[in-house]
Amino acid sequence: MRKVVVMLLFAAFAVVGLAQLKTFANGQEAAAKTTKESRWHGQIIRIDKDASTMDVRKGTIEKKIHFDSSTKWTAGTKVVEMSEFKEGSDVICIGTFPSGSVVMNATRIDLRSR
Repeated sequence: MRKVVVMLLFAAFAVVGLAQLKTFANGQEAAAKTTKESRWHGQIIRIDKDASTMDVRKGTIEKKIHFDSSTKWTAGTKVVEMSEFKEGSDVICIGTFPSGSVVMNATRIDLRSR
């Protein structure tokens, strides 16, 4: 009788442990989905190369865009140099907003023609 009780307790703990593991895995997937790719289209107001940021305004809303060495600078389908991006340029920024942040981490910044 004692062996049966021990085996049932062991089985119960195993089931609870597996359920916790599955819950943890689902939480990780949910966190990955919250950092989906976003798009912001507007005019460059300021570029701060030292801080690797630019402010892009659409209407009255201004967003701070962070860029780094992995950011792709494009004009349509061709790759261009960052030096072609000036204040007043029309751009489309593609990247992610880390959870709780208002600054976009840009993966691509596309220069649009006027």
